[in-house]
Order: sequence, then structure tokens, then C-alpha cells
Amino acid sequence: MTVGAKQKKQLNDKIAIRIKYLRENIEPIQSKFADDNMIDRQIVNRWESTTDKRGLSIHTINRFCNMISISLKDFFDDKLFKDI
Repeated sequence: MTVGAKQKKQLNDKIAIRIKYLRENIEPIQSKFADDNMIDRQIVNRWESTTDKRGLSIHTINRFCNMISISLKDFFDDKLFKDI
């Protein structure tokens, strides 16, 4: 794996971990969170997956942030992203 690919994977993993952490603080049950936000549970599962190679677009991250009423700044303003 190249350095760039490794960094991309690390960022994708951090985003997935952050989404899961924030979602679990609002609703521990993934399917209930999905139902409450009128999306498929599999979508939430993909957002939280560290094995998905595609990663998420900034638009998807923003969509999630809107669901939980935080800004993109708040999403990325976490110690998880300090070394990027």
C-alpha cells in the first residue's frame, strides 16, 4: 500500500469511527437510528464500516451532521483528526 493510499484508508477509518461514536451517543441501536432518520440501516452500516474501501463524500458526512444537528466543523473538531 502506498503512503497516499494508507493515509486515505486511515482518514476513511477515522470518519467511520467518528460517525459510529456520534450515532451511538444519540441512538445505540443502528436500525432505530436509521428508522428515525428515514434511511436504510444498511446505509448507516456502510457509513460506519472501516472495511468499505469507497469512503464517504463530504456531502454524505454533511448529511449525517444535519441528521444529528452538528456542523462539519464540529464533526472534524475531534482529537481523532488532530494528526491529519
